Amino acid sequence: MLAAKELSRRYPLAVPGQALKTTLLHPGEAVAVWRRRKRRELWAVRDVTFEVRRGEFFSIVGANGSGKSTLLRLLAGLSKPTRGSVEVRGRVSTLLELGSGFHPQVSGRENVIMNGLLMGKTKREMEALLPGIVAFAGLQEFIDQPMRTYSSGMYVRLGFAIAAFMDPEILLVDEVLAVGDAKFQEKCYAHIGRLQEQGVTIVMVSHDLGAVERFSDRAALLERGRMVAIGPPRKIVGLHLERLAETSPEIRQAIDERLADDEKLKALIAEDPELARAFDEALERNPAFHELLQKEAERRQGG
Repeated sequence: MLAAKELSRRYPLAVPGQALKTTLLHPGEAVAVWRRRKRRELWAVRDVTFEVRRGEFFSIVGANGSGKSTLLRLLAGLSKPTRGSVEVRGRVSTLLELGSGFHPQVSGRENVIMNGLLMGKTKREMEALLPGIVAFAGLQEFIDQPMRTYSSGMYVRLGFAIAAFMDPEILLVDEVLAVGDAKFQEKCYAHIGRLQEQGVTIVMVSHDLGAVERFSDRAALLERGRMVAIGPPRKIVGLHLERLAETSPEIRQAIDERLADDEKLKALIAEDPELARAFDEALERNPAFHELLQKEAERRQGG
């Protein structure tokens, strides 16, 4: 079980520094700048409350900068909340940042063992798990090479394999799966499916809306650090698309391109009249999009 209560994380914002000459000649002004600097802050996560049940697959979606990764770091205990609390019951394994915890100067084999030791495993246990981890990552030929020679894809493959083989009760996964190729992503999702069947609690942050709908029991939409909605994955994905469509014609164009390439998302819009209506209404509230449509129509007539 994993629960967050009124969870918040605040970061101070950097302010352009005061020139040394001004600071020396006008100390009063320098103090005023320092006071203003103290007041500037960013709430990356604010007043977030939710609970993930044992064995549940819970996904978090949202635009870039919405606070998803910060929230996951708070759940993992890698960041300290400004206020609020996190309750965790069970062994946690994390796959949050590409290459985090890896030492580039030592071999992949040594990194696997060191990561396992940091997660509470013994050296003997890690040596027993090592063949499976290496085979899953497909790095048999490279496991004894220093990790500075690894590509980004090799990093994420080894990172996921370690996290997945740690016998977790709770697995936290960030968007890093997007770095791997399509074949490895499918391999990861198949393993995640097996973990689900074993009753592992999984929390995933992802922009892959198809995967969110495919795997999740519930999903949540995060915007500007606040939890907007929690519910069935299909409804949350639809709400996310609707709100994205309201923001700008560029995002609307990106959504159109994604729908054209993704049959699952296209079906999501086509099969849900309520969602389709909300989507069309969102477009009607976006005059800039209609302006682009008019220009495109005029361009075609002129051609």
